[in-house]
Parts: sequence; C-alpha cells; structure tokens
Amino acid sequence: MVKNNSITRTISNQPLTSKLSSGIEEIIITKTKNGISLNKKQRPSIGDMPSKKPKTIFYKPEYSSGNGTAQVVDILGGKFFSNPKPLKLISDFLEIGINENDILLDFFAGSGTTGDAIYQLNVKDDGKRKFILIQLPEPIDTKKNKAAYDFVKEELKAEPTIFEITKERLKRAAAKIAKDKKDYKGDLGFKIFETTPIWEDYNFEAELFDKSQTLFDENKLTEEDIKAILTTWKTYDGIFLTQDLENIDLNGYTSYYGNGKLYLMDKGFTTEHLKALLEKIDSDKKFNPTSIVAFGYHFESKNLRELSENVKSYGNKKHIDIDFITRY
Repeated sequence: MVKNNSITRTISNQPLTSKLSSGIEEIIITKTKNGISLNKKQRPSIGDMPSKKPKTIFYKPEYSSGNGTAQVVDILGGKFFSNPKPLKLISDFLEIGINENDILLDFFAGSGTTGDAIYQLNVKDDGKRKFILIQLPEPIDTKKNKAAYDFVKEELKAEPTIFEITKERLKRAAAKIAKDKKDYKGDLGFKIFETTPIWEDYNFEAELFDKSQTLFDENKLTEEDIKAILTTWKTYDGIFLTQDLENIDLNGYTSYYGNGKLYLMDKGFTTEHLKALLEKIDSDKKFNPTSIVAFGYHFESKNLRELSENVKSYGNKKHIDIDFITRY
C-alpha cells in the first residue's frame, strides 16, 4: 500500500524502504489505477552468475486457448469446454514427438483434440499414426455447463457425459476430412471399448473356473454381449484391439480366427461342423490354429468332450499340436 508517496508496509519486521534500497535493481514498479504495484524480477541464478528468465520460443498465435474454443464451436456448434487444447499446438507436439506409424495414448481425451490432430497429421503426410483415447463417462453438470448438457441430451440423444462429446468430435472431424479431402484413402475410423469391473481372482479357464462366480446370465446374452466377451478373450490372448478376427465358415457355423487362435462362441456346434473344422485344417494352407477356444456355456458337455478328444487325437496332415480350451 502507498500513502503520500511513502511506503508504510514492512516485510519480516524490516521496513520495505530498506528492502527496496538494498535490491532496487530487482524491483519492477508499475503505475496502476489504484496507485502503484511492486513486483520482483524473476532472474534465476546459474551458480554465482545471474541469468535472465528463460522465455519459450514454442509459441504461435494458433496456440491460444481461444483458438481451441473456436475449433470446438466450429465442429460441434457450441462452447462446451473451458479452454480446450488448440489443434495446432497438439499437432506440433505430435510432429516433434512421434513417428508416422506410432500409437499415441491420451489418458484424458476431453474434447477429442488429440484424435482430431492425429487425423489431420495423417492427411498431411499420409502417415499411419493411431490413437488410444481414454475418457471416463463423467456426467456433465447441467448447472455448470447447460449448453453441453443440452447438446448431448437433446441433439445426440445420449446420456450427458464428457465421453459423448469426445466421440462426437471424432466422428465429425473424420466426416469433415472425408468431405474436404475426397482423394484421401487413409483410415478415419475408430472403435469404442468399455472397461468392465471383474473380480481379481476370477479365472475363466475351465480347469480353474469357480462356477459360484458368474459375470452374467448366459441365457440372456445378446450378440453384442458375445462380441464383448470375444474382445476380452482376444486381448487376454495377446491380440491387439485394432486387429480384426477373421470369420471362418465351418459348414454353416461361424468361428473367429486370429494369431493361431480359433474361437467357437455360438450355440449349435455339431459333428458336421467338427468334420468341416478338421478338413479345413488339412486343406487350407493359411489356416493353422494352435489353440481352439470354446465358450463353455454354449456347448453341451458331450459336445465339449467330442471336440476336445477329436482335436487332440486327430493326426492332421500339417502335424500341428492343437490345444483345446474351454472358457466360461
């Protein structure tokens, strides 16, 4: 505080005038509406040698948070985030930090800027970068952000969460590129995976499975539920989430194949399907399963025994040792 041009405040029981006189070269005095302000210069030391406060050279006007907000408004039609990351800033970071075929992990996807930036960079240099974005289904507070809440609930017809905005940003960003860059043939898609809690000691292998533990009612499983189980299993078996399994037709029964694993998920597997399986192993040069995994709930016990015994005892022409695994 300043009164009649004399400083009356003291610091550490020492008058401020004494502090000023001993280090006047370190003080910045600025005139303000209400008087003056005093600020100490930030000059870090390197040993005994004083230095200047370093300033970033990594700056462009496009890096401002205002640009990030404008981009969200442009693509989604409203100001749904406070200070979203600007697209150019993230793009420049990515150009410096990752290669054209790398996978980027973003633990806090937010408005989806990272995914949008990956799309833009791949278009720019025909790269094949991929992204993994993680975003909790955090509820949008209708009082704090009514615009975002109404956008998700009314326009997207979904539960108002941050995740829904992330997803919509990626969809619209990809659609805009497809419209503006009709010659671009790169991948503009993405898949959504949802994590599900599971007991730490749960083991779905048949030999170790505790039937008192159930994750679901097997009689009410939908086609989507079966796909979710298959995704869980293939990840457990070391197959990337981004890798699609090949559909294998066994005389009318659809199985799923990848990385030497053949998955039998559906009901209705019969002796005829088993014959088709064994014939395919012998005749198809590209079909070489080292493990066959069956969803136990969809097989009767006698079918599982028949499958297991025939697979293990069959002397296939390729001399492949095939494991038979039952999971629940």
